[in-house]
Amino acid sequence: MYLQRFLGLLAAVLILVPAASADWSENFDSYAAGSGMIGQGGWEGWDASPAADALVSALYSLSSPHSVQILPTSDLIHQWSGYTSGHWVLTCWSFVPDGWTGQSYFLLLNTYNHGGPYNWSCQVSFNGNGTVLSDPEGTTLPLIWNQWTEIIVDIDLDLDVQTFYYGGQMLYQKSWIDGVSGAGAANLGCVDLYGNNAAYVYYDDFSLCEYGYSPTQSASWGQIKDNFR
Repeated sequence: MYLQRFLGLLAAVLILVPAASADWSENFDSYAAGSGMIGQGGWEGWDASPAADALVSALYSLSSPHSVQILPTSDLIHQWSGYTSGHWVLTCWSFVPDGWTGQSYFLLLNTYNHGGPYNWSCQVSFNGNGTVLSDPEGTTLPLIWNQWTEIIVDIDLDLDVQTFYYGGQMLYQKSWIDGVSGAGAANLGCVDLYGNNAAYVYYDDFSLCEYGYSPTQSASWGQIKDNFR
């Protein structure tokens, strides 16, 4: 009798608790295929340049029907504000087609303004020689070809430590403030998808959330999240 009442009360409480959700997410599915990303969903070109645009693509996608196609000329950014403390996890998925050539960059900045100043915390390149490379420390992982591969960046602003995973493997762990440029800030500034004159690279299903929330479709999260503590 008492157990039934307790279980009924517990069920009622759980119904009232809101489901966890990402602070920011992007799956590119609501935009028209072939359209430019600048001006949609808060995406911008580096230094507000229209020449830095990327395209919504229906060629590949993790969540159907679209992803973003990073062109050789793309330098696409999305800025954030108000993230100056706490423990955050950024996830997304990348796709590098077979036969891809060049060197394309995934970057995170702790400080960004159109025209500067800039300060980089994360600088990871996909390379046609078959490696994923982190600068400036030079650590590498094998590039995964022709399949959607998860990127997870765990960022603890309070402890000043970031951990980058690619395909479930750790690429690096280092300071967020001093990660690339040095003498930065405890702040999430922006993500930057830079084509660097390489062939097309694709991204899909971005999510920025507080540590402890498991992003949907995150195959690696359950296996590696304990390493973030």
